[in-house]
Amino acid sequence: MIERDVDRLIVSDLDGTLLGDDKALQRFTGWRERHRDTVALAFASGRFYGSVVQSMQQTALPEPDAIVGGVGTEIHDYPSGQEIPGWHEEIGQNWDAERVRDIFSSHSEMELQPEKWHSDYKVSYFLEDADREQLDALKDELKEHGIESEVIYSSNRDLDFLPARANKGSAAAYLAKHWGIPAERVIASGDSGNDHTLMEQGFRGIVVANAQPELKKITGPHIYHAQNGYAAGVLEGIEYWWNTDESD
Repeated sequence: MIERDVDRLIVSDLDGTLLGDDKALQRFTGWRERHRDTVALAFASGRFYGSVVQSMQQTALPEPDAIVGGVGTEIHDYPSGQEIPGWHEEIGQNWDAERVRDIFSSHSEMELQPEKWHSDYKVSYFLEDADREQLDALKDELKEHGIESEVIYSSNRDLDFLPARANKGSAAAYLAKHWGIPAERVIASGDSGNDHTLMEQGFRGIVVANAQPELKKITGPHIYHAQNGYAAGVLEGIEYWWNTDESD
């Protein structure tokens, strides 16, 4: 729960975005401490809450106000660990993770990822070099069985099936609304395909220089392509958007 009078929100992916350059991460953490009274911070990761907390203990990551985990299937307050109320009710209709596994059990080209990457709201596979037609066909197959899904594909290998409306972007938008922060006061950063939805919510987007080609393709007036990678690119993008706000 935020007990400060914040008026902005930074939402950032971790692996390949904030994590990857230790010196740049230390600079970001210093920036965070200088602005924590007025700026909220949320991490948005494909990993779950416990894994993110473990990374915080092992790196210079600053303490956030919330953690969006499981590619947007969970939203936890930090440090309490309590779930932000209402999100699972929002996304849980027409969804059954065990049924998803059963439906795809005959797909030999799809390899289930280790159990640590799964939850009641996320089923994950390895699938090499899938194209849009193949992904759409998988989504349609679930729909034929009455399951509405969100299909997230990143790094040309990682395939996640989530409840419809569940993704990093929609979870971040739900969190911003929960905190009363308008979309135009949110800056989101990422490096891969599962961060694509963070760039579709009316937020100010940052694509770091080391991003995967799938994210570098995104363009538009609300997208900034940083010249620097990792946390240095996040800081560069924040400065760009803040300067843009001041000049408007």
